[in-house]
Amino acid sequence: MKAFKLFSVACCMAAVCFTSCIGDDSSEVTTLTPGEIATCLNTVRGTHMGKVYYSAPTQKDVRNVDSVEISWTISTDSTMTIHDFPARLLAHNIDSISKQGKELRAALQAAPDQDIECYIGFVKISPIFWLVNPKAPKYTVKTSDGEHKIQVAFYSTIAYSSGVYNTSTKEMSMEIIEGAIYMDDKLTSYLNKDTEFVFMRNK
Repeated sequence: MKAFKLFSVACCMAAVCFTSCIGDDSSEVTTLTPGEIATCLNTVRGTHMGKVYYSAPTQKDVRNVDSVEISWTISTDSTMTIHDFPARLLAHNIDSISKQGKELRAALQAAPDQDIECYIGFVKISPIFWLVNPKAPKYTVKTSDGEHKIQVAFYSTIAYSSGVYNTSTKEMSMEIIEGAIYMDDKLTSYLNKDTEFVFMRNK
């Protein structure tokens, strides 16, 4: 399956309130030299512990935000791994009205956590800024009509799927955006809306 890409800036701007800081300097990105890329990598390389935040509306608070502990490893200047990403978070905005949507939502909520491998590319050195292109994680789920292969696609090659590290404050944050769900290699309409996940490293 070809890499899933969404190019609508308007959709990207729909991120929840706490994501705005990630994209503040995205318009200033430039082509870095090999030496600058090496500097970026050496500064942020390694495993980082933190939390991933996501929109979790309640009956009383539609703007409610929740979080879970998570870690990620930046290995090279082109690869990063998000460890044990909870599958249940990817099911959060799946259709809960239709029978098929309800079944898929429940099946994905019960699926095991798994790593999400990402391609990255450093595009700015101050603050350090990198694009994040997550590979679509794959799950095998069972519903009333049999077994299905599920792939969850994320936005890629856009500034709103990115990470930033401030060398002065030592703050690191990232964002990835769930954009579509494929079932048996076919695009579905089960995802009600794009879903943003914001990562903040522990201080």
